[in-house]
Amino acid sequence: MSFWLIQGLGLAGSLIAITSLQSGSRRKILLLQLVCCLLWIAHYALLGAYTGVVINLLGLGRGLVCSFNHRGVLSSRWVLAAFLACYGLSPLLTWDGPHCLLLGAAMMLTTVALWVQNMRLTRLLFLLNSPLVFAYNLLAGSYSCALIEVVAFCSFLVAVWRFDLGPALAARRQEG
Repeated sequence: MSFWLIQGLGLAGSLIAITSLQSGSRRKILLLQLVCCLLWIAHYALLGAYTGVVINLLGLGRGLVCSFNHRGVLSSRWVLAAFLACYGLSPLLTWDGPHCLLLGAAMMLTTVALWVQNMRLTRLLFLLNSPLVFAYNLLAGSYSCALIEVVAFCSFLVAVWRFDLGPALAARRQEG
């Protein structure tokens, strides 16, 4: 398969992921996230980056669980712990070098970010996750996803500044 087609699959998944958050419907966001995972599974499989494949298979499961996590057992902390364990172990199952740990760690941060109700912590965890995903994508040959991750990092940085650091600094200036 062509280099450009493979990069296009990753780019399409990344663009859908970024734009999905603009939807006003939780159901639509989750559906689009599932589509992203499917595109990324194909993308990483064609690159031979099997940690990315397994991580996105877990992402499909996480998306389905999030669709129903307002019900009983799926809202349990044990579900969170199970996903964290799976994301932590998956790089070891698909080991292709230390760079595999980057994506596992990033997805652990993302999972906690999606689980917590504290938006300040959510934004911070997404900000911390982004450099790990960027580095993994570069090392795995996923250049289109690495490029989009730079855009995502800038977006997360603006959000942290806008909602967390900026107001805190303004409050300090008013006190002093």
